Amino acid sequence: MKRKLSILLALIVTVFLLAACSYGGGTEETGSEKEAPETSGEATESQVNEDGKFEPAVEITTARPVGSDYVFINGEDIHNNVHNKWAEETLGIKIKDLWESADNSAYHTQLRLSLTSDEELPDAFIVQDTILIDDLIQSGKVMDISEAFDQYASDRLKKLYEENSYAFNQVTQDGKLMGLPIFTAGDGTSPVLWIRQDWLENLGLDAPETMEEFEAVMDAFTNDDPDGNGVDDTFGFSFAGRNGFNNWMSDVGFVFGAYTGNYIPGTYLENEEGRLVYSSVQPGIKEGLQKLSEWYSKGYLDQELAVLDEVKATEAFIQGKSGMIAAPFWAGGWPLGDIKSTNPDAVLEAFKLPVGPDGQSARFMNSLNEGKVMMFRKDFEHMDAFFHYFDKIYDRVFETGEFQHGFFEGYDYAMVDGEAVYDPAKFPTPLDTAATPGKYNLFWNVPEIPLKSSEDHHYIYEGNEPQTSAQKVIAQSDESAIKAGALNFEMRDTNTASLFLGAPTETMKSRGENLQTLELETFAKIIYGEYPIDGFDDFVEEYYAKGGQNIEEEINEWYDSIEK
Repeated sequence: MKRKLSILLALIVTVFLLAACSYGGGTEETGSEKEAPETSGEATESQVNEDGKFEPAVEITTARPVGSDYVFINGEDIHNNVHNKWAEETLGIKIKDLWESADNSAYHTQLRLSLTSDEELPDAFIVQDTILIDDLIQSGKVMDISEAFDQYASDRLKKLYEENSYAFNQVTQDGKLMGLPIFTAGDGTSPVLWIRQDWLENLGLDAPETMEEFEAVMDAFTNDDPDGNGVDDTFGFSFAGRNGFNNWMSDVGFVFGAYTGNYIPGTYLENEEGRLVYSSVQPGIKEGLQKLSEWYSKGYLDQELAVLDEVKATEAFIQGKSGMIAAPFWAGGWPLGDIKSTNPDAVLEAFKLPVGPDGQSARFMNSLNEGKVMMFRKDFEHMDAFFHYFDKIYDRVFETGEFQHGFFEGYDYAMVDGEAVYDPAKFPTPLDTAATPGKYNLFWNVPEIPLKSSEDHHYIYEGNEPQTSAQKVIAQSDESAIKAGALNFEMRDTNTASLFLGAPTETMKSRGENLQTLELETFAKIIYGEYPIDGFDDFVEEYYAKGGQNIEEEINEWYDSIEK
């Protein structure tokens, strides 16, 4: 399943999350055509000609994980491929991978070894580890790109970052910009409620809109033989409790959000005084735990939920054991669509998440950059070339320039009778699987316009004719997939992302793991009925006494230091 996930995420990035928007085309003056600043990272003697190509060519070194989600054709690999050839021939930029790893974990291990062994870092490299980001900044080996961004970033890139400026908080220290956040969808893993529609119809039920109705459906799915097999072998709702109570799959955070209106476990959010507080210790969380404990005692939930990770919890739904799960809008295809292999007659349908007694609702949303930061070797001399390249890659997202339809014809799209097609089986030279040139770039995936994909789904769901290639791809999806994306967009006001984006504080480093274990064990025991609900109050007191108070003070020092 993990391999399928990596392939799916690649497809989501390269297909669903491509969109034009109002930021403008690629015709404005690019940063690489402007005068270089007199700072570290200033341009060398290479100049960009009237065709937008550096002469002589410049080199940018990098490193990356190259896993099974990279699909190459024509005998290509990460070192020699259509993207690198395009960058050199069109832009005069030679991209050189110093090394690659099999997965993200190995990549970050190697990067840390490079840092601690005093090996030279790549010129431009992605980091998705908050501790390592901070260590790199403290090392003095990465560049302050403040002036380079002002000097070289194109107008449309500046506009995009201005509108999502909070993402800079993770990499701003002492007024210096020590890296470049790379945007992801943001709401790409925010959940909608997926239900076995055939079970609803078997029992004559409507989809739940409130927590009270949600509970009634869970009861019916548990006790009224929704699959009609005459065996007591089903339950109401699947969620994962092993890694926390907000997850990219098999989520349960919305249950707490229905009682708090904003606080989701595991996040740091503002209280009424404007201070950051830890959501897991806020009063409304207790009500959510009480509900979960009641549902568990009635058999509505997986009896092993506390030891289930996101994948294992999802398997119960796929196997036809449970009837509801909170998962991303794209999950109806995979992994939830795998239910067809065990029950071909199963029907999945997406619905909005149920709201609380007072109409409250909140669901977890990853921060728009999800910790994905591009950092630069301190003595890197071609920031002008980098931003020129960065803007060109965004041509695909804005659907301008040579990447209007896709990256490379015959790889991720083909022109048939004057129209772009994205089904590789329909290419003039058919492919079993489309190549993934959107992953060959320096960013590992196509950088995105936050929240644009679900907006495009909503546009199509409303009956509008597709205008962009992203919308055309969406329009070819099945109706349930389009609906799911549209509902994701309609619930955007309930998105709740943690506001703390800084590096782990000193107390987080020394006591954070123990506090996390305390939280998970306490929540599990309350849900299992091993602790009374008032055990939550004891947990809050213990959390603050064992380091939570210090953490709160430390994160607010960080919060006071950033621009909001």
